[in-house]
Amino acid sequence: MKTLLRMIAALAVLVSLWWLAGSVVVPRLITGWLDQRAAAGWEVDHDSVETTGFPTRFETTLHGLTLADPFTGWAVRADRFDLHQASHRPQAIRAIWPEEHVFATPGERLTIRAGRLETLLHVRPLDNLALQRAETEMRALQIDSDLGWTGRLAEAEARIARREEAAPRYDITFDARGLVPADEVLRLIDPAATLPGAIEHLHVDGVAGFDRAWDLDALERARPAITRIELVRFRVDWGDLALEVSGDLDVDAAGLPTGELAVQARNWRRMLMLGAEAGALPAALRRTLDSGLGVLAGLSGRPENLDTTLRFAAGQVYLGPVPLGPAPRLVLR
Repeated sequence: MKTLLRMIAALAVLVSLWWLAGSVVVPRLITGWLDQRAAAGWEVDHDSVETTGFPTRFETTLHGLTLADPFTGWAVRADRFDLHQASHRPQAIRAIWPEEHVFATPGERLTIRAGRLETLLHVRPLDNLALQRAETEMRALQIDSDLGWTGRLAEAEARIARREEAAPRYDITFDARGLVPADEVLRLIDPAATLPGAIEHLHVDGVAGFDRAWDLDALERARPAITRIELVRFRVDWGDLALEVSGDLDVDAAGLPTGELAVQARNWRRMLMLGAEAGALPAALRRTLDSGLGVLAGLSGRPENLDTTLRFAAGQVYLGPVPLGPAPRLVLR
């Protein structure tokens, strides 16, 4: 019995020493990184960094955090930001955002409010914190822009996982319900309010390839460039409208995609009408699309449904046989 008690006591001492060491190292690593960003020209400010959670967890809270990268124009401000790690698995980090924080981009300032906004990150500590996988939960999310729009989201889950391959490729899924576009957008694309106020379901499933891995350098310096997109399934359900897209795109160094996407649309003519009413689709192009795509839809025997191809080539994009204009550049700032 005495031997058992001594073993328990020794284990308790070791656990305590491990936690005490970690409670010193973790805040120092965080403050050290913040000091490095400040030395690199970033705007950095925080009131304090505290670690609690003895004996099984490192629960670190940053109070009064401001972090802004002047080179890209991205910035975040939060009264508090929490990082939780199990003491025996420090490579798994749960990042917990406060109920309200501010996120700024070069073009606008966003105030984000959420009932729940958490991300569980699995990283490689000895490989510049390279991302292995991440799971994000969002509940009762609202975004208010200083440009005057507000968007809301009932719930969503996002997952990212790096594949066990030499090239940096990641499986990505996103599933959202109750997505409410900005009021201005709703009034623009559906002035008669014929669609439900919220998009019932949005689902994305695919694989993204990059020129380098997502690690600490992606935050400190520049985002990795997209090299390939394999879209297994993109689907939106909104009232009696449904859109589904799948296919593969290669992306060059300038961000221009090349490849084909299969497009299936339910009530596609109504989509064209909404696009025209919103001013996003010129009247002449709408007539061309209606005529050309109508022939394709009629071949299926269900003219209300469209099954066609979105083709990207030479910097242009085509819907079926109809040219739509320049292709978007897929560049992450």
